Amino acid sequence: MVTNKKIDYKRQGSRNKRKGRRKQLEALRQLQMPEPKLHHLRVHEEGWHEAFIRVEVKAGKQVQSLWNRFVKAKEQNDTNLPNDDRPFVFVAKPDGTSDGLVCFNIKDLDEFCMAYDLHIMGRKYKKPQSLEEE
Repeated sequence: MVTNKKIDYKRQGSRNKRKGRRKQLEALRQLQMPEPKLHHLRVHEEGWHEAFIRVEVKAGKQVQSLWNRFVKAKEQNDTNLPNDDRPFVFVAKPDGTSDGLVCFNIKDLDEFCMAYDLHIMGRKYKKPQSLEEE
């Protein structure tokens, strides 16, 4: 005998909303952006007026495929360039546009910004001596 489990859409929606707000607040703090004084503004990206960037946080299944592509690309890069300690950046370039997306792990944000700044200044990356010998 098969029993159909009834889905409580109201409860499911509330859980999804709470998870989204939790992820937004987590992203705000991970990006080290100024926190608004009022709590209801902290959990909505539209309330982050004091930051120099605009942010839209997505969570859950809607971004799982992007995360999976990022992880596979990083694994491929780690295999091809073992012992390379530079920050990894995933660039997605879809058909039909010359534009693209730049993705990197949020914990690598500071390292990426420093590396990109050196790149913009025209500095060239030189492999550390210990890595050249391997």
